[in-house]
Amino acid sequence: MTGYLKILAAVSIWAVINGLVIKDAGSYIAPTVLGALMSLVGVILFLPSLLFTGLPKLNKKQKIALAGLGLSAALNNSFFYTALTMTAVYNAALVHYFASILAVVWIGVIPAFKEKIDKISFVSVILGIAGLVIMTGSSWLEHKPWLYFALLSAFFYSLEIVFSRQVSLNEVSPQFSSFTKLSFQLLIMPVVGVILGHSFGVPVGQLPYVGFAGLLLFLSFILIFSGLKTVPVKHFSVLGYLDRVGAIAIGRFYWGEVFGPAVWIGGFLILIAELPIIFLRKKDA
Repeated sequence: MTGYLKILAAVSIWAVINGLVIKDAGSYIAPTVLGALMSLVGVILFLPSLLFTGLPKLNKKQKIALAGLGLSAALNNSFFYTALTMTAVYNAALVHYFASILAVVWIGVIPAFKEKIDKISFVSVILGIAGLVIMTGSSWLEHKPWLYFALLSAFFYSLEIVFSRQVSLNEVSPQFSSFTKLSFQLLIMPVVGVILGHSFGVPVGQLPYVGFAGLLLFLSFILIFSGLKTVPVKHFSVLGYLDRVGAIAIGRFYWGEVFGPAVWIGGFLILIAELPIIFLRKKDA
């Protein structure tokens, strides 16, 4: 039971970061800069452990998998954080759910990932697409920027999911994988910020807030690593999606966001589409 409580605590932290910190601090600090600063805190906190254990020796496959993981994670969060500052939390979060469904496409069409798509997974993809179209509605025709950023985040998060699996299969430690993700975010998110024209100004009064958020991010990794000693990966996959649900709840009750019927119907279809993918993907692992 302690392991499950640790996992729940970790995903709750992610919900707070996505639903509260990014939405709040993002009104004072550019989202890419905010993500880089939080990553910096995590990198600094991971350094003593790496200095003690030393850098692991990696083969070519591990290096490629880590590079793909780090790049996709950095781009995913750059665009997701940007979308969160441009629209309601539920809009960005529900479109982001589409990533797991899109990941099924990659494992079916890219030979290097070596997984087979079954009929149930195909149905999940169709349900997810239907939910996305219903939920976003006329946003496609109105060319709303938040939608494009959210879709880009879902695209890169789907790649992050696939590369996470590759990193796991190639037996890279979770600690070093996390350090790699944070390091890539620290280096790449500011570059994305320059491309998007984000301001690099950081109010001094926001620094303690950002530092605390970075500490929470680091703590979430510690809780995850500890909890996974007793919690099956399949169960963690299900619990992990509570961070998006929690972020949406924060948007509803803290920010006062109101959901229309299209969001309820589309979001429900996307959530339903997730279930077989989560269970089948981990069952085959």
